[in-house]
Parts: sequence; C-alpha cells; structure tokens
Amino acid sequence: MIFSKNKTVIFSILLATVNLSLAQTTNKNSSVSIIKNYKNWKWDDVMVAKNKFISVAVVPKAAGRVLEYNLGDTPSLWINPKLFGKSFSNDEHVKIKDWRNFGGYRLVPIPVNNCAINKNGKKVKRWPPPVSIGDAPYNAEIIQNDGISSIKVTSGIQNLPVPKFDYKSKSFSVPEKIEEQFQYSRSLYIEENSSLVFINHTLTNKGNQTIERGLKISSQHISRSKPELEDGENFIAHIPFDKNLKLPDGKQFHISVTPESRWRYINRNRMKLDKNNPEHIKKYFNKGTNWTGEVSPGIYETHYDYYLMGGIEMVSSKSWLSYVNKTNNTAFVKIFEPYNPKLTYENGANSVIFHSGLEDGYLETEVKTPIYTLEAGESFNYKEIHGAAKIKSSLILDVNKSGIITQRLNFNKKSNILSGEYGVFREGKASLQITDNLGNVSEVYIDTVDPLNTFTLKHTSNKIAKAKTILLLIKSNNKNYILDKLEL
Repeated sequence: MIFSKNKTVIFSILLATVNLSLAQTTNKNSSVSIIKNYKNWKWDDVMVAKNKFISVAVVPKAAGRVLEYNLGDTPSLWINPKLFGKSFSNDEHVKIKDWRNFGGYRLVPIPVNNCAINKNGKKVKRWPPPVSIGDAPYNAEIIQNDGISSIKVTSGIQNLPVPKFDYKSKSFSVPEKIEEQFQYSRSLYIEENSSLVFINHTLTNKGNQTIERGLKISSQHISRSKPELEDGENFIAHIPFDKNLKLPDGKQFHISVTPESRWRYINRNRMKLDKNNPEHIKKYFNKGTNWTGEVSPGIYETHYDYYLMGGIEMVSSKSWLSYVNKTNNTAFVKIFEPYNPKLTYENGANSVIFHSGLEDGYLETEVKTPIYTLEAGESFNYKEIHGAAKIKSSLILDVNKSGIITQRLNFNKKSNILSGEYGVFREGKASLQITDNLGNVSEVYIDTVDPLNTFTLKHTSNKIAKAKTILLLIKSNNKNYILDKLEL
C-alpha cells in the first residue's frame, strides 16, 4: 500500500475519453489496442490487451469494467448482453431496478452499509451501489512506462452519501451535504509469454474531510456451460483458510443464506413452493447444498447454485481465490495482498464467494481491501495479480506467482519416482534444482511448459534419492520462478 498527497485537481468526467494516438502499442509479444465494436459489443472504443495465451478487454463506457479475461478460447467472466453498447450518466437517483449490471470485473466502495442516507437521516446501505464509481463512464488512456503498455481507467468523483428511494413516500431522500468525495483508478498490464494480469487499484480522497474507505473488487464468472443448462456443479471456487484466522465473532466463516431467505428467494424468483410438500422442504429449506466444505486440509470449496442468492465470507489465509471451469479444467485465480490482522476489514474478512441468481446467474469471487483512514488528498494503492492455466484436477491445493498446484511435489522412495501436477502461468522450461546433504547443487531439465497445457511431473533419478531439497523451477525470459518445493 502506498499513501501519497495529490494536489492535482481532476474534474468529474461523465463521458469516457480515450487517447487515440496510442491506439496500438506493444509489450514485445503482447499488444494493447483500441478496437471499435469489439466482438460486436456495440461500444465504440474497447481497450484490448492480448498475447498468445490471453485476451483482456476493458470498456471505458461500461464503468471501466474488464469484460473479458480469456485463456485461449475459455472465458472466465460473465457479461450481460442486454447492456451491450449502453452507457449511463452519474445521476444517483436510482432504484433497485436501475442497477446497470454490465457483468465482468467490477467494484463497490466499502463499508457498504453507510454509503446512502435514508429519509430519517440515517446512514444505510443502498442497492444499486454508488453510481459514479460503479455505473458511469470512466476516463481511459494507454500509458507507456519502461516499455510496458498499461491500460488506465479513472472514475468520476464519487460524492457520499447518495440518496435512497423510499417506496412508501415514493420519493428520494435528500442528503443535506456532501460528506465524502473520492475517486478510483485502476491500471493493468499483461506480460509476454504468460497468462498473468498485473492490476493496481488506487482510491484517492478528493474531499476536505477525513474518510474511512476501502474497496470490494469482484469478478462475475460464468456459471453454465450452455445457455439452456443449469450445470452449476461444473463451476467451483476455492478459498484457502487457516483455523487460527477467525472472524470477529470467532467463527471460521459466515454464510449469508438462511433456510428462510433461500426459501423466500426461490418462491419469489424461481418457482412457487409449498411448505406442506416434503420434497420442497427437503430440497429448498436449507442454506444450500453447494457449500461443499473442506475438500483438502485448509481448502474450502463451493460450487454454483442457480437457486440461491448469497455468499460465504471468510479470511483467505494465503491471499488467493480460484474459479474453475470443470468442463475443460481451466482455472482462473487472483493473488492479492496478504491479510493483515492489525488492519480493519469489513466484517473482518478479506474474501467472499457469492452466488447470484440475477440475469442468467453467475458466481463471484470477491476481494476486500482493508478499510483505510484517508486524510484530504491521501490515497491508497492495492495490488492484485490474476493468472490462468489448464489443470489436470479441479481441486486446487495452492497458488503462487508461478502457477497452480493440484498435486504437491512428492517422492516415492519405493518406486524412486518424483511426481506432481500443476498449471503454469508462464511459458518456459521446467527443471529440478536438487541440493544434496553436502550442499552440492545440480539441475535437471524436465520439459517445456505453458498455460494452455497441464504439467504432470513424473521423474526418476539417482540424484533425487540423495537430495535434501528439491525445487521445481520454471525458467521464463531468463528468470527462474519457483513452482514447488520438497524437503526430504
């Protein structure tokens, strides 16, 4: 996190503007382009970063959202076709039905429970969230720095509290004064020969008063393999957890769904239910059957349920979340800043997996930054890295900046075989760095690897039997990256 004073005056922007003079720039084997009507989405200017493994598309007029992050032909993000080509003003007089849910990768300011004001002057939550930062067009530009082309988007200035519609009086509340003003920006870039996306979020206090704010940053993921199917069991998410990292009330996690809330949601939005029908009670009067639970020590799994509206909130102990499409074993992960128990988090958690029944349904992986106290002109930065890879098994045991572990490095002394299963984020060469008891180091080449192919290790060598430490390395662009480690 970086805090800085910013004395530059930035005016609220209602329409996105794009620096067209930088319409095509390159990061060696990757490119950044501005494309009109990209994939027939009907927006004039979509900013697209591509290399031979991934494509990332940012739409300034759709609140600066990332609406595409694909590994090869496999998409990770759900996008709402009903809003193709649409853009909206920053008018905060919106009702529940007015939420402009473009899909993709989005954000809301947190805490969410004090962004609006009701008719009694009390600070409350409002849905839709604040519009200037969540729905309205963003300013956008392509920035060159040390040969790297980044896509940067910036919101208009968000004023709080926002008005809230009262359905009894049929009118909006009127905030007496502006108490907070802040502005959000995000820059991202991709590497050559990798599936990684590097993201930097910045929230700046543009007002005169001290504020306490953070961000909840969400990816809305695809939850069905075909439009006519409800095969949510094929779309799963994982959270790593530590039994020593609990929420403020001492619980490991909170599931926001109750049997009563699930029943009401289905009855109102899916089908009419009958409490005298034992089959209905058995199937739907529960918190959901999608919360698979602990599938491996310290790994919690859930799969998508179309008949559900709610999420699970907990501390991600290793600071990663994963989303897996089991129909083709493609994983998309996000790595973020480590949880810091000395800082304040909304509800004490830094991660949420949410199941939405809106539109045709989507699964959300949500990262929550800490809540920071920002003096006038101060800002905070928060960094994420997103990665994608093909994997052999859908159960993810761990994630690091080199790749995904689905079977840890293991040595079978009887068969003399070293084994492991992985998805990798970088194209390169896999090798073993073996250190014996005398401190002698040797390296053994294994195979070439890349994000579009699973990496299964099965290797035998006399050197392994004498090893004290084995590092599994990926060499890419003349650098070594550690994928796994085994102490013998």
